[in-house]
This record gives sequence, structure tokens and C-alpha cells, in this order.
Amino acid sequence: MTYYSVPLQKGETDTLQPQALALMLAAGFILLIACANLGGLTLVRVLRRHAEIATRVALGASHWQIQRQLWIENLLLAVIGGTIGIGVGLLALRGLLLLLPEHFLPVASVSLDIRVLGFAFFLSLLTSVLFGMLPALITRKVDLRASIASRGLITVGSVRVRQGLIAGEVALTVVLLASAGLLIRTLIHLETMPPGFNPDGVITAKASLDDARYDPPAFRKLLNQSLASMREIPGVQSAAVGLSLPYERALLSGITLSEGPEAGRLITTNYAYVTPGYFNTLQIPVLAGRVFRDADGPDKQQVVVINQAFTRKFFPGMTPVGRYLDKDTLIVGVVADTVMSSASGLNAAAEPLTKEEAIYLPAAQMVDAKFLSILHTWFQPSWIIRTATPAEGLTGQMQRALASADPNLPFSGFYDMKDLMATTLAMQRIEVALLAVMASLALLLSAVGIFALVANIVAQRTREIGIRMALGSTIQKAMIHTGAPGVRASALGLLVGLILCVGVLRAMRSVLYGVGVYDVPTILLVVLTLSAVTFLATTVPTLRVARIDPAKILREE
Repeated sequence: MTYYSVPLQKGETDTLQPQALALMLAAGFILLIACANLGGLTLVRVLRRHAEIATRVALGASHWQIQRQLWIENLLLAVIGGTIGIGVGLLALRGLLLLLPEHFLPVASVSLDIRVLGFAFFLSLLTSVLFGMLPALITRKVDLRASIASRGLITVGSVRVRQGLIAGEVALTVVLLASAGLLIRTLIHLETMPPGFNPDGVITAKASLDDARYDPPAFRKLLNQSLASMREIPGVQSAAVGLSLPYERALLSGITLSEGPEAGRLITTNYAYVTPGYFNTLQIPVLAGRVFRDADGPDKQQVVVINQAFTRKFFPGMTPVGRYLDKDTLIVGVVADTVMSSASGLNAAAEPLTKEEAIYLPAAQMVDAKFLSILHTWFQPSWIIRTATPAEGLTGQMQRALASADPNLPFSGFYDMKDLMATTLAMQRIEVALLAVMASLALLLSAVGIFALVANIVAQRTREIGIRMALGSTIQKAMIHTGAPGVRASALGLLVGLILCVGVLRAMRSVLYGVGVYDVPTILLVVLTLSAVTFLATTVPTLRVARIDPAKILREE
């Protein structure tokens, strides 16, 4: 076994880094989508003011004066937007921290300090001014006669530019929606894994035994006396102690296979000591042999219980009961697999929750004082009770039962087993929730972009549409002709987004469990969602076509 040291910051943040990078990338996508929207809207605003700008130039205004005015307008909008964004960020952070479980983050507090606020404000100014001014640069090439005569009408070139921007928005939205969908499917898979035991009515409490007083004899006395007192609590059906519980990180320990296809091999496996009532209290099914009894004491035959995963891997097609590990440790039973956290990792690529091979030893046969001390340095054993009555009031009685064995030993915390199970996936839930919110925001921004494109086309081409209708074109044809640019932009963006997903989703392979990288139902749902949003975003503004009066248009002409 190899030991190595890492910096404290790295050790505390390594597990958070991939999720943080993924969310930062998603935030970057949102920023690009917002910039594309900003560029498109600014382009429309500048084109509508072409005649005004041309008139000013004709009256003697310099290009620098025109540019300066546009810069000031964009800068003012950027300041207002950045200020509102920071305010929303403060409220969102406060709400997020309220939703996080206690002691979830590796730091005491998280706040938007001056560095974060400064960076966010500077970035909002930079992107707003930069992307807002790019379309304004076309004012440097104003054709006075054409601009005044055009009445601010949009051109084919400007529509294609906006279509390109919207296609980019939709492409990034496809990636975000597909990523969020796959992570949601992964979370559903993890949350619906059969736990392998019955968590209903189970209450656990942890206590630190990292104390020189708890040598093997004192340790056994503590367990026997405290469990005897807990079993006398009214409503308690059974009680036990285990070094670790399902859904927790287990100890990794080495053991030698004495029999089987890999006899003589030293393996590393999940390891826990438990008291005789452990499997009964958690209602873990016994598949073969027996579980521990009070007779399995320190001076008796060394025994062990293995789980089904251990049997499949090291005793395939064999009956493990009656065989030996470490030469003289007898396998007396096989129990069902229970879900455990793979944070310690027999397999670095394992799921956050998995059913790996594990062995259980009787707590009474932990006779090595040095090894027991090492165990209790890193792990706090859990006292478990099963009750058919409400849990209120039981925590105080459990503490008094422990005090009857050692008045100086308090429990460090009490947990309902279902709460413990929920806490295990807290990081995945928060990551999925944040990414889903970002994907929804991206979808909203894309819908706004498509809506604005089509609405602007309707507004700018009202005269043309009225003349077409006066010459015999139907309302339906006019609506289709007007909404087509938005549909084409969305279709192009959808196609590009699916192509991007080929590479992006493959990079997510390491965080997807129970679902394929190119999951057909998820991709199909993304396509249908974007199609529905595109339909609504193009249909709503084109309904204005039905209100156009061709006769009125002709009279104005």
C-alpha cells in the first residue's frame, strides 16, 4: 500500500473541482448566448437609426461624435445591467446557501467579496460594450442617400447576421440542454438504486472512539453495555453497531484469498466490523450460511461474512460458505449487496454510489489494539436502532443509554437513515439543479432571440407584407414567409448543436452513470423541446401579420 501527501487545499477541493469547472463552462455558454442576443439587438437598433445617423452626418456631425454617442449609450446600459446582475447574484447566492446541507462546503462561509464583484462587474462592462459596439461600427460606412431613402428598413445582410447569431445561441443551448438531461438521468439512476436494506425506522448516531481508553476489552464492554441499554428503550426493536453504514465510505483493507481461482492473492476490499444484530437491524437479506452470533468471541474461530459482489468476483460458480480467507478466517455467511459510497475508491472510475465487494468481521474479534486504534482515528462507528415508533425523543434516550456505559462519551450527531441517504447525493442534486437552471435560461434567451428576429422582420416589412397581400398573397403564406428566417436559424443551430454534442458529451463520460453518452430519449427530448420553443417564438410575432390592413398600406403609399 502506498501513502502520499497532498496540499490541504487540493485535498479539500479535488472532489469539487470537476463540478465547479463544468458549471463555469455552462456559465460561459450563457454569457456567449447573452452576448449574441446583445449583438443582434444592437444591430437592429443601429439599423433603425441609420436614417437618423445619416441625417446627422449630413448636417456636419463627425463619425467620432456618432461613435461616442453610441459608446456612451452602450456603457450606460452595461452599468445598469451589471449593477442589476450583481444584485441578483447576491440574492441567488443567499438562496443557494440556504438550500445547501449543513457542513456541505469545505469552507466556513462563501461570500461575493470585492474580487468577485469587481470581476463580474468588469466582465459585464467589457462584454456589453464590446458586443454592443461591434454592430455600431457599420455607422462608419454610412451611405447618406441610401440611408435616408431606406427609411430604416432591414437588409438581407443584417437578417443573415442575426440568423447566424441565433444559430450560435441555439447550438450552445442544445449542448446545455443535453448535458443537463444526461445529468438528470444519472441522478435518477443513482436515486433509484435498490439500497439492499430497509431504511424505514432506522436512526443512527456516531461517537468518536479515538481514545487510548478504548483498547479491545474496553471496546467490547462499551458495545455490550450500550447496546443492552438501547434495546430496553420502549419502541426499539433492535440495536447494533457498525464501523460504517450503507451509503457511507467504507474502510479499505488488505486480505489474502486462501481459496478460489485467485488463491494466494492479496486483495484490497471494503471492510467493516459489526455487532451480531447489525444485519437484522438494517434488514439486510442473508443469502447463504449465517450471520454473527454472540458466541463469535475473541477466543473463538475467526469468522467473516462476505457480500454477494465479493462472491461473484472471487468465488464465481462456487459456494463460499465454509471456505477461508487469510488462511484461518472462516467464511460463515453471504449477505446481499448494499449501496455504499465509492469515495475511497476500489475503482477510481466507479459511480458515486456503487455495490462493491465487502467483508464484515465481528466487532468482538477486533483484538489487535494498534489496528483498532488506527480504525478509530479515521472512522467514527455508528450505533443503529430500528424503531416502529416516531423518532422524537429517542435521541435523548440513546444518549443516556451510551452514558450508562461511559458517562464521558457523547454522540457527535444523530441521523435518520433516509436523511443520510439523501445527503450522499447532495452534490449531484445541486449540480443538476444549477445546470438545469442554466439550460433553462439558455433556452429562454434563445427563444427571446428568435422572437426578436421575427418580430423585427414583421415590424420592418409591414409595408412589403401589406403590398403582397394586396396583390393576392394569403395571410398564411405571409406568416410562413415572415417566420421562415427564425425557423431556418433555429434548425441550423440545432444541427450544429448536435454536432457539438458528439465531442462535449463524450467528455462527460466520467460523470454519467446508468445512462449512455448519446442517450436517444434525452437527445430526442432536446430536439422536441427546441422545436416547440421555436414554433412558439416564431408563431406569436407572426400573428401580427393577420392584423395588417393592405388597403391602409396602399393609401399610405
